[in-house]
Amino acid sequence: MNGPDPAWLKTDGASAQTDGVLALAPSDCESLFAPLLACHHVLVAVSGGVDSTVLMVLLHDWAQQCGTKAPKLSVAVVDHALRAASKQEAEGVCALAAALALPAARLTWDGEKPETGVQAAAREARYRLLLGHAKSIGADALALAHHGDDQSETVLMRLCAGSGLDGLSGMRACVERDGVALVRPLLGVGKHRLVATARAREIPWIDDPSNLNDRFTRVRFRKARAFLAEAGLDTVRLNRLAQRMARAQDALEHMAGTAWQETATVGDGRVVLSERLFALPEDIRIRLVIRACSLLAPDAPQRLERFEALLDRINGSEGDGRALNSSVAGCLVRMRKGELHIIPEPSRRRGRSVQAQDKA
Repeated sequence: MNGPDPAWLKTDGASAQTDGVLALAPSDCESLFAPLLACHHVLVAVSGGVDSTVLMVLLHDWAQQCGTKAPKLSVAVVDHALRAASKQEAEGVCALAAALALPAARLTWDGEKPETGVQAAAREARYRLLLGHAKSIGADALALAHHGDDQSETVLMRLCAGSGLDGLSGMRACVERDGVALVRPLLGVGKHRLVATARAREIPWIDDPSNLNDRFTRVRFRKARAFLAEAGLDTVRLNRLAQRMARAQDALEHMAGTAWQETATVGDGRVVLSERLFALPEDIRIRLVIRACSLLAPDAPQRLERFEALLDRINGSEGDGRALNSSVAGCLVRMRKGELHIIPEPSRRRGRSVQAQDKA
């Protein structure tokens, strides 16, 4: 990745067309980036690939046009240290940022790397490093370059994994994580338009060879999309599915929030769900139990099928009067006098069961 040619820092304000694809214009950026006007300081995550590099350049231009209304911009690149060229590539990103007069930091993933699940581990390390840096510089938002093609791949992967409605809603344009807003302003933009923008503006980028490696699940799904598109399951329809699922998820969460206020009692290190729980639709019941477990054991993994199985046991114990004593997502769930009592699951000790430890 070479340093930037000053020409790619200029724009005539008009949309350019490359191979018949319309590049993003300043008018597009006005609407895409408008939500960021509410932010004070935005950290832009840039890998050096075409998506994030274009995001950095467009955000720079947009901020210049907005003047004093624009948030402060900073750049960070994560060096995963998985390839020999990664350090040089990260330094190239910092050079591009410097040409735009944007402060940039190279964040390195140190330590041993796992032999399996490398991409998942790298993703977690990337978020940890980026969020940590965002907090250290006082950034209230982290801008990510996920785009429409990424969204369709995510939905397809979750569909094949058997995800429920929440999983099929895909990535959200804005969510909060560890007190920092994760914003994805390009989520409605196809990758082809980002590539067209880079070519029209002569923006240099890196092609990561891992994006073509079939040993990674996402790469295999990416290659399968061409076949699925021929069958009618294209990016547009997958993204429309995500939008509809997100709309349904918002409605159900709103209903669950109301039900929580009417049903849940929180205190003494536990959550008690009253008998009103059993008059609610099953999906709302599950959401209330998930909400309780998230409150009591926020770091425990939550798998929908386990909550569904728990609901079946709850329904069975309610129907025949049997006692319920179960565990899920780091919590113990017990039925008492028609109410559901949920407490954190104690740490297991050698030679002692959970039941022996907790007599509450």
